[in-house]
Amino acid sequence: MSIENQNVNENPTVEEPEKTESPSNKPEEKTFTQAELDKIIADRLAREQKKRDEAIQKERDEAERKRLEEAQQYKELAEKYREELESQKADVLKAKKDAMLAKAGYTDEQIGVLRNTIAGETDEELTQAIEGLKAVIAPKPKYVDPSPMNGERGKPEPVDGTELGKSMYAKIKHKIRG
Repeated sequence: MSIENQNVNENPTVEEPEKTESPSNKPEEKTFTQAELDKIIADRLAREQKKRDEAIQKERDEAERKRLEEAQQYKELAEKYREELESQKADVLKAKKDAMLAKAGYTDEQIGVLRNTIAGETDEELTQAIEGLKAVIAPKPKYVDPSPMNGERGKPEPVDGTELGKSMYAKIKHKIRG
């Protein structure tokens, strides 16, 4: 038996106070009204909604950032192709100028020098520029080879020292003998 039970049994004359549940002894459970409950639920839902909205906004921002990165890559790629196109256009214009200068009668050396002096991009502009250039700088005339039917002369054989001595003696021998 426990000590309390022994005390109770030993002192039957002393009555123990009855244990009644009084509001002061037991902690009260807080009761909520419907309005308070609605407010708590609304606050909790608002917090959850805010978290979801932040997560959705974060995902949108990330998607926007990725889209902009891809757009930047496409922009760089488009710029690269634009530069290539411009260089090809410049090469085509250069070839067109060279052909028109050659047709006008200029030599390759003159074409190299005069290519940058003519301005224009269309055929008409280039033709006008070349006509103006012809007035200032005449193309070199093309000369005809005077001997198209005559072949080249044969080259003489190389002469060694003894042959040279014999030919020199033959030239002066009549002066020595008299």
